[in-house]
Amino acid sequence: MAAKVEDAKPAKTSKLSGGRMTRMPYKQLYDTEIDEMISVRRTLKVHDDELVDVTPKLLKVVDNVKERRYKILNETLKADLSATDSSTRASLMSRQSVASHSSTIRFKLGGLRLSLDDVINNVGSLQNVFIDNEEEEEPIFYPRRSEHKYPFIKVVLQKSPIFLLYESGSFTVPKGTKLAENVEVDNTIYDYLTIGRGNVRRRSDAETQTIDAIMKTRYVNTYLRNPEEKGTYVSLYELYDTYKGLPKHDRNETNRKKSQRIIKMNDLEHGGELVQLTENSHFKFATMVMERILASNVYQKSQLRFRNFRQPSKSDSVAEYRYKPEIIFTLHAPKFGAQHVSGLNRKAVSDISFCYGNGDILAVAYGLFSYSALITVTTGNVCIWSIKNPQHPERCYRYNIPVTSVEFSPFLPFLLAVGMMDGTVEVRNITKPNDPPIAVSQRSTSLNGDPVIALKWIKQPQDKYDTDPILALSSNGSVWKYYVIHSPYLLGFKQMVLYRVDGQPEGLQLKQAPNSVELFANRRPLGLNITLHPKLRDIYFMLTDEGCVYKCSTNTTHTYLDIWQTHEGAVNCMDFSPWSPKLFLTCGNDWCIRIWMDGILKPLITLKYKMKPIYAAQWSRSHSTVIIATNRSSLDVWDIHRNILAPVSRTKLSKAFNTMFKHSLCGRSLAVGNERGDVFICSLVKMPFAPYFQYDALRRSLFNAISTSADLIIELNNIGFFGYPGKGFKPEE
Repeated sequence: MAAKVEDAKPAKTSKLSGGRMTRMPYKQLYDTEIDEMISVRRTLKVHDDELVDVTPKLLKVVDNVKERRYKILNETLKADLSATDSSTRASLMSRQSVASHSSTIRFKLGGLRLSLDDVINNVGSLQNVFIDNEEEEEPIFYPRRSEHKYPFIKVVLQKSPIFLLYESGSFTVPKGTKLAENVEVDNTIYDYLTIGRGNVRRRSDAETQTIDAIMKTRYVNTYLRNPEEKGTYVSLYELYDTYKGLPKHDRNETNRKKSQRIIKMNDLEHGGELVQLTENSHFKFATMVMERILASNVYQKSQLRFRNFRQPSKSDSVAEYRYKPEIIFTLHAPKFGAQHVSGLNRKAVSDISFCYGNGDILAVAYGLFSYSALITVTTGNVCIWSIKNPQHPERCYRYNIPVTSVEFSPFLPFLLAVGMMDGTVEVRNITKPNDPPIAVSQRSTSLNGDPVIALKWIKQPQDKYDTDPILALSSNGSVWKYYVIHSPYLLGFKQMVLYRVDGQPEGLQLKQAPNSVELFANRRPLGLNITLHPKLRDIYFMLTDEGCVYKCSTNTTHTYLDIWQTHEGAVNCMDFSPWSPKLFLTCGNDWCIRIWMDGILKPLITLKYKMKPIYAAQWSRSHSTVIIATNRSSLDVWDIHRNILAPVSRTKLSKAFNTMFKHSLCGRSLAVGNERGDVFICSLVKMPFAPYFQYDALRRSLFNAISTSADLIIELNNIGFFGYPGKGFKPEE
């Protein structure tokens, strides 16, 4: 703020008679002028509209001694000023010499000429007399008065102006537009002035502290829509056709209205309107869209990780090689009824299948997983979940019997095959949730009453316009082939029936006690899983509880092509390597994971760590040497390139027992189910960087693992090249 000081200027000048000029103190002169102004002020009167005297009263002087002195000085000054002539003024004495006529810079103040030094040093308190004949008189000194505050000093406070020295605003425009060209020109000029040849100038660095700005991405912005009113023209013919198309009133209109009123009253009593509203397809679709929008506010980071938007790169400053899956969100078991709340009807996750057309959608089967469970269920459900809404399923189908398996069609992704515990197989179209199943297996044509353990869609070789058939594996060791025809029922044929093996098959040689004969009550083995060949469309493999793998073909019935022993107990899972159609692994109840090569009857590598049955094991879809397996309590990650004696990580997801897991389509996420009905979506982000040549890394790891076995090295060298032609990932066709 600026302060302004104004100096008061007296109107009169001091004059002395007889050619003399008296140098009076300027303080006395100002006091005199103040008294004159007060005397003029006393002569003024102020009246209001009613002629009442409202003149403000003057403040009384408390110090009478000072007042008397001021009066004496005022009378003396008046007498002297009246007797002097203005033309006889003389120059003032300087601070160095009283009789000298020369002076420094002087100010005209109250009729006297004073220098700046005189004002500062209060020299004006002297009184000097000059005579025309230049005779000098002795100066008269007055006593120095105390300091007095004057009313003529005025202080004005005002806001100073703002001077903008430099401002550089930053903004972002879409590339390829006209504004982008101007921005690029500005950036070029800025680079020239800062880092180019034009930076030879004075610069200074400055820092400032700003608040955190809340930003939003461009993806959430929407286009501005301006509502407008538009008119339209309708002819009389169109009006006539419209009213003609309206339903005509019948005779029973009055009775129908009465019945509708009665129904509405009953619905209001029992909440029927809300039930009808929730069953409306349009309301369900609107609710689904709204739940997706709300879920994105909570699960946005998890959805980005599932979609692989935040993948680590080799340029990151910190890289973590932990091999540990992390839960990004959980698909909690829906409330299937009042029994589910009490825990009496808790359904386990029996199967999981990702949609081949959209990796964000997965189907989860809820039913019975362990046949020795203490609490059994009598009903089953199939829920269609979307990663866009991990809170609630978007489709839910209820069955009166437990569901044991589900599988999406890789050829028509909207078709879903469902297998049940009583041997029933049905096909649904998930795009039409209110429609009944497309086709259901018929008990009269397919005499199958055992649970359907696994389902696989196979390619239709005859006519591309027909729906592809389904292979269904039953627990009694039989395989059924179902066709979807123009009928509400599936056309079923028995494809294969297995019988227990007599003697010792090829493969793993088991040690049998001498003179021991095992007699089984059932002459058929228990079917546990079914796997398709990655290249040959007609070849499939059946896994049984006796530890054998049967190689079968869809072109032959009731006969298998080959059989070999893989485990001492039941074999639960079989998976081919994504980088080799000849390399596969198996896992079973003998606590082992074995890696096999087609054409070699001995396992190349055996992985064993804990004495727990391994329910599922699969090759990693992103790393050729990584294997993921699950047992009852943990999720294990093996890396045969680093260690074949113990897993590189063991993760316990929850207190409930795990049942199975499936890879997502991208291969960087897992869906793990447990006996409580929860599905954990895990991310495999914190993994080591995948080798550039995946096949070479896999081959090198296999040879390092079998370096102590000369026979296996020879047999593996005889196999030669065992990968795909491109040495890359071979997706399913």
